[in-house]
Amino acid sequence: MAKEKTATTNLPPPTSHSAVEAIVGALAELETDIDGLYTRVDEMKKRIMAHSNEEIEKLKQQVIIMANQEAKSIVDKAKAEADAESAEITTQAEKSLAGIKKNIDSTFDRAVDSIVRTVLGETAPATTQKTVTKPAAQSRIKKYTAEGKALLDQKL
Repeated sequence: MAKEKTATTNLPPPTSHSAVEAIVGALAELETDIDGLYTRVDEMKKRIMAHSNEEIEKLKQQVIIMANQEAKSIVDKAKAEADAESAEITTQAEKSLAGIKKNIDSTFDRAVDSIVRTVLGETAPATTQKTVTKPAAQSRIKKYTAEGKALLDQKL
């Protein structure tokens, strides 16, 4: 008999029809809950994607602002350097112009004298020494009008 008792205890208890229906109902409810979870997960994914896109757009705008600020600082620095270089070039040009004016002023009398001699037909030696001008009584220059008519001789 001991063997019979052990054999009967290993068998599953008899199930009723209502227990199967309860299990099927519980499984159907679990399936509905899982479908609801899938729907909520999809909604959460959409919200996360929308939020991510918003954050990406914000970051993009921040990067653009930073890039514009950096570009502006580079341009401002380059402009300052160009202005400084321009001022230096202007200073050098003014010094050069002053030197040229000084040369013109220092050689103007010799140039006029040389032109007068050439017009009068005198030959002037090509030297770099300062030429001595003739006294005013010795040199005569003819002046002409705009029409090309000669005026009276005048002393230089």
